[in-house]
Amino acid sequence: MAAVSESGIEGGPFGPVSPLRRRPPAPQNGRLDEADFRLTCDSGFGDGWNSYAHSMAWFEGRLYVGTTRATMPGMKLLFPPPDIKPWPVESPDDIYDIDRRVQVWRYTPEIDRWDLVYRAPEVPGRTVKRLVPRYVGMRGMTVFQGPTDAKPCLYMSTWAPAQAEPPDILRSEDGVEYTVVKRPPWDPSVRSFRTLQVFKGRVHTSPTGSNRGGKAQECVGSEAVIYCSDDLQTGIWQASNPESFGNPRNLTVFEMVEFNDHLYAGTVNPFTGFELWKTRGDGGPPYQWTRVLQRGAWRGPFNEVVVSLCEFNGALIVGTGIVNGGYHRAFKLGPAAAEILRVYPDDSWEILVGQSRVTPDGLKVPLSGYSAGFDNLFNGYVWRMCVHGDYLYAGTFSWANSLPYLPADKWPEDVLKMMKHWGLEHLTRNFGGFGLWRTHDGIRWDCVTASGFGNKYNWGVRNFASTEHGLFVASANPFGPRVAVQQDGEWKYVDNNRGGCEVFLGAPRAASVPPRS
Repeated sequence: MAAVSESGIEGGPFGPVSPLRRRPPAPQNGRLDEADFRLTCDSGFGDGWNSYAHSMAWFEGRLYVGTTRATMPGMKLLFPPPDIKPWPVESPDDIYDIDRRVQVWRYTPEIDRWDLVYRAPEVPGRTVKRLVPRYVGMRGMTVFQGPTDAKPCLYMSTWAPAQAEPPDILRSEDGVEYTVVKRPPWDPSVRSFRTLQVFKGRVHTSPTGSNRGGKAQECVGSEAVIYCSDDLQTGIWQASNPESFGNPRNLTVFEMVEFNDHLYAGTVNPFTGFELWKTRGDGGPPYQWTRVLQRGAWRGPFNEVVVSLCEFNGALIVGTGIVNGGYHRAFKLGPAAAEILRVYPDDSWEILVGQSRVTPDGLKVPLSGYSAGFDNLFNGYVWRMCVHGDYLYAGTFSWANSLPYLPADKWPEDVLKMMKHWGLEHLTRNFGGFGLWRTHDGIRWDCVTASGFGNKYNWGVRNFASTEHGLFVASANPFGPRVAVQQDGEWKYVDNNRGGCEVFLGAPRAASVPPRS
């Protein structure tokens, strides 16, 4: 039996017992292991061009997933384009030869069935004499009821290709019929917007993609302004913050969440690192804002962007990253792995997963003991987080499965050392898929899967949904329908039945599983 010293620290025959060992066992409510997850759909709902399960929402007892299609061919349009050879997926030279019309799928848990409920129309191209998809992606979803909505409705933000008009917001009362509401008043160079965040009776959003100057740039908007509306059907939007929060190096506002009766917003800043701001939203827009963190929480541009935000146990959990999956080509920034920070209502903060450093707020060390990326250089984002039961789940983006296509002379020295020690096949097989981690206190983390649930092509956790049926985890997987593989020293394209987004459902193994329809 361990003794208790006068200081209250338990001791044994070999000295004090580690505080980690003295902690009570973790709660079981919401605790899920890898074996608790099952696949509900694979291969992009049967179509490998459905690359990302880009948005997800629980609406009237069913799960809705909006896809983004053919993201890997679409990367050829980025500026600058990725330096990868061969191109990872087989695709035509003209991207408009691919059916990129975005889709929305609906899942009914009681009968384990997915149904296609929306497909974007085709419209005449702006400068080409052909039909093009009106939207190629659904980037955000929320459920909201404004003054002119008879009931809570499903609202979705879209991604429009360069040959179509700027993106819109779609609205549905029943999840089957969809109409267009007027977009916020940004300029025509905006190609996409992401988060639809409800706060104090208003929906907030910001542009996150632009083709200004004819150069497609992801995570760079035409302006770093959060627009808000209390009634989306009227099309009346107002700016809620000053441009770039007064710092022109904030290129856009990337993520938002409500916490402690405040709206929190995180920026993209490749020069000095992200900034995190908060507001009570009193008195209507424009709001009064307070800066909480700056200079990437004093890590600089290696914390370029606030990728994910989630409230957990009375604190705000912040997931960071560098855009483009950990290496920002336009700014030659990275690669670097992502961090997880914890911010309290009084604006004090600490590092849960990340790099130790001296800051104006004192010495900060990772309380979990894990360095950035959970000790994994390939984890370029903490892409999404979700609370389920008593646990916080964090999903990463891993770029390890891109290694076969990247020029070796540009690999970081750390990667070259791993390649020499482990070999390419080992790295892609064991680290190519996303990581899914869970914690009940923010300090002790357990890895649920380090391999994308056994699919190295699942390079990121793109969405979560915590429901009464369990925890849904949706992936980003752009390696379909046909992927480049090396056979007998030559590159060939082969059918990939694990390419395209996947959706998993995690529930205790004792729970009943309905028959598959």
